[in-house]
Amino acid sequence: MTTATLNTSTIDSAPSTTIGFAATELGIAAQRLARAIWMALAASFTWQARVLTPQQAAQQAAQELRVFASSIAANDPSQASDLFAAADRHEFGDNA
Repeated sequence: MTTATLNTSTIDSAPSTTIGFAATELGIAAQRLARAIWMALAASFTWQARVLTPQQAAQQAAQELRVFASSIAANDPSQASDLFAAADRHEFGDNA
C-alpha cells in the first residue's frame, strides 16, 4: 500500500470568495463609480456665472462663425468667404 503526503503549508490559500466579500467589493466599486460620475458632472457645470466683456463676446461669436464657415468651405467657398469676412467685421468692427 502507498501513502501520499501533501504539505499544505506551501500551497497559497485561494482568495476569499464568500458572498460577504463580493458584496463588500461591489459596494466599493459602486462608491467609486458614484464619485467619478459626481466629479464629471461637477466639472461640466459652471458654478459661477462668467461675465464676458463686449469684446470677449464678439471674439467668441466670431470664432463660432469661423468654425461654421470652415465646415461649409468645401461645398460653398463663396459663402464661406463671406462668412469669414463677416466674422472679421463683427470682431474688429467696420475697420476690418
